[in-house]
Amino acid sequence: MWQCQVECMSGPIRLRHCFLGLMSLALGPLLAAPAAAAPAGAPVDKAQLQAGPMEDPMEPVNRRMFRTDEWINNVLAGKGRLIFTAWWIPAPVREGLYNAFDNLDEPGTAANDVLQAKPKRGAITVARFAVNTTIGALGVFDVASRLGLKRTREDFGQTLAMWGITAGPYVYVPILGPTTARDGVAGVVDNLFVPGHWFPMTTWERNGVHGLSLVVQPSTIGIRQVARGAAEAGDTRDEYATVRQLYFDQRADQIADRPNLADNPVSSFPEHQKKTLKPAAAAAQQP
Repeated sequence: MWQCQVECMSGPIRLRHCFLGLMSLALGPLLAAPAAAAPAGAPVDKAQLQAGPMEDPMEPVNRRMFRTDEWINNVLAGKGRLIFTAWWIPAPVREGLYNAFDNLDEPGTAANDVLQAKPKRGAITVARFAVNTTIGALGVFDVASRLGLKRTREDFGQTLAMWGITAGPYVYVPILGPTTARDGVAGVVDNLFVPGHWFPMTTWERNGVHGLSLVVQPSTIGIRQVARGAAEAGDTRDEYATVRQLYFDQRADQIADRPNLADNPVSSFPEHQKKTLKPAAAAAQQP
């Protein structure tokens, strides 16, 4: 606990680790509950149950954090955009950075494939990492996808969900975006598999990698940009509720290995996005 406080004081690049560490202390007991059962006679979507009920007991605080995040993005990126999709970052540079940080998540995906008893997917992920790290210039170019090695995304939050651990309270963190108690705590484990921890790096180099990773956030940048676009187009009256709905829907799809926006968030970037996700925007406004 005290170590986390010291790291928080040492610079913004420790924000993610401090946040996750404090969540593990404060919210860890909430994760012990098994997945809630569906009402008798109701159709059961196992993945939706594993994703957890959409609990938002801290909604007033979360909304303030969301407005803070919106202000930061509007100042640094322009209205209707996230920092990573800022107009002043050339599209090729943006996609190259996204691919590189996406590649850093591959070892964690492979490990969670094994924990979820998906050896074939794990083998494909290892092959992707090898191809993109070498031929793809440290992941800047997604050569593996062109060779037919499909990108999948697994994390320890999904593994915990498969083991029956519920999501817990929803939390919104400026710059980092949406998460839950379970997924936040699981991020501590996933972070151990990031290759940057495997090699000697200077403090400045490690801090630079962490700082960029906060902005890129491959797993949630797509839904956040879609919600931002929907709000700008007038397709949703409540961007916060839309992001929350999209997050829980995406987690359910990821747990069930269904196609979802995290598979290809680049398609949601303003230069690629031709239409917003109106059904999700409308669903988010229903009581």
